Amino acid sequence: MVEVDAGSDTLHLEVPATAAHVGRLRRALRRWLTGALAEGDDDAVDNLTLAVSEALENAAEHAYADRDEAGTMTLAACRESAAPYAVIITISDSGTWRAPSVGAGYRGRGLALIEELAETYTVTPGPSGTTVTLRHAG
Repeated sequence: MVEVDAGSDTLHLEVPATAAHVGRLRRALRRWLTGALAEGDDDAVDNLTLAVSEALENAAEHAYADRDEAGTMTLAACRESAAPYAVIITISDSGTWRAPSVGAGYRGRGLALIEELAETYTVTPGPSGTTVTLRHAG
């Protein structure tokens, strides 16, 4: 289990980019969000947890597909000073960006799901990896 201080203003976890670690990070984020967001804001906790889980799954499955060993993925979250319950969450890897497939059948819906669940989000691919940033205004 990943230890999380639910009352902390920040969360920073770096783990191997594997499917097994996605669940651990998802549970850690949920615990942190429960302390960071307004009491009773269960929908925001659920939506952000699912959106982040999708981004983590993408990192675990795609970022290091061209390598023999998994790299790492990082989950970071912090309270934003703009509002008492505003948060910024980033998911990053140092792998290779893979553009979403066209006509992927039942797959390829992760970014569309993130768009529906997060108030705002950005995806920043680059030569040293990809970063997904989600913001919740609180």
